[in-house]
Amino acid sequence: MAPTPQEPVDVQRVLMDRARRMAEQDQRPVERRLLPRLVGLGLALLVVVIVLFAFDRFLASMQRFLSLPVTDPEPSVSEPLPAYVVPAEPEVPAPNEQVSPTEAQ
Repeated sequence: MAPTPQEPVDVQRVLMDRARRMAEQDQRPVERRLLPRLVGLGLALLVVVIVLFAFDRFLASMQRFLSLPVTDPEPSVSEPLPAYVVPAEPEVPAPNEQVSPTEAQ
């Protein structure tokens, strides 16, 4: 029954009726179909099997990598390179020698 402009809508009454209908609906058992549940179970098992297979392959490849023999690589140069180079000290003129301004630069 639609409210007419003369009758105000009782919001509290509408909400109580909605809550009563939902409570009645919650009491009824819900029938769930078997096929979607079986398909979901099958897909979940398939995902688990794929993840476990991938994990097994990963562990097998890591074991193969760790069982490789460790060999030192051949150095590419025959003589070692120093870690750092000490620059040569500049020549300091003797105290009684005169340095021209062009030589100082």
